[in-house]
Formats: sequence, structure tokens, C-alpha cells
Amino acid sequence: MGKRRQQSGMDFGIRVGAVVERAGTLLLVRHQKPDRAPYWVLPGGRLEPGETIPGCAEREVMEEAGLPAAFAEVLYVSEFLREGRHTVDVTARVRPTSNVEARLGEDPEVEPGSEPTLRELRWVGFGELEEIELLPAWTKDRLVRDAREGWPAGDVYLKGEDA
Repeated sequence: MGKRRQQSGMDFGIRVGAVVERAGTLLLVRHQKPDRAPYWVLPGGRLEPGETIPGCAEREVMEEAGLPAAFAEVLYVSEFLREGRHTVDVTARVRPTSNVEARLGEDPEVEPGSEPTLRELRWVGFGELEEIELLPAWTKDRLVRDAREGWPAGDVYLKGEDA
């Protein structure tokens, strides 16, 4: 039985999100895209062909937050299956490698002259997460619990949305 990836019409990709923690806060970025309500995510983006998961996590934190960071570990793997889209989400933990202050960066996938999608960068306390629409939806509770417990090893594959 052959695989028909090109013919499926489904958008498939791997997204790597990076957990950057500092003094009881997490680094989040707010996106605003046309015809969509604003939302918050961990810094991250699509894995590029030939790129490793650690390399992607480090690159995305640098692009979106101007923060040099080193990969520490994979925390979770989940999936998103809906509306012609299949995304594998890898959540990795990174550690800043300098005392540089994070600053709002750019999304290189946005065409020059277009409205930027990255609108805000913020260190958010775990108590504040309840008030923020963080995507994917399962992320909030899991991040708060695991940060409180010192990032314990455990279940890495989390079913995710509609998977």
C-alpha cells in the first residue's frame, strides 16, 4: 500500500514550541492574524526540512524573542487533527544562554510589507495563565503542574486535539 501524502490535500507539519522559564514565569508570544482572534503561544514554529528539534527550538526562540537559548529536553508530543490539517506539536524546554533581555522579534514567514503576526512578547506568571488564551488548549494546566513539580519525567505523548 503506497503513501499518498501529496494527494491527500492535508496540510502536514511539525511545530516545535519552546518553554523558556525565568523566576516563576514563562515566555509567551501573542499572535494576531487576519480574521482570527488574538492568541498566545509558546515561542515556536514549524520544523524546517533537515532541521533537528533542538535546533528548531533554539532558532525559534532567537527569531521571536531575540534570546539565545540551549535545548534542554523534550517535554511533550501532541497532535492536532482538524479541518484538513495535521500538526505534530513538540514542546521542548530550553534554557537561556545569556543575560540578554527578551525582545519581540519577527516571523520570517510573513512577507515584507505585510502586517506582522507577532504582536507582543511577555513573561507571564503561572498564576496569570488562567486569564490568557494559550494554545494548544491543554498546555496551560500541564505546564503549571509540571513547573510546580520541577519538570518531572513522565508521559511525553499527549493525545492532543481531535487525535
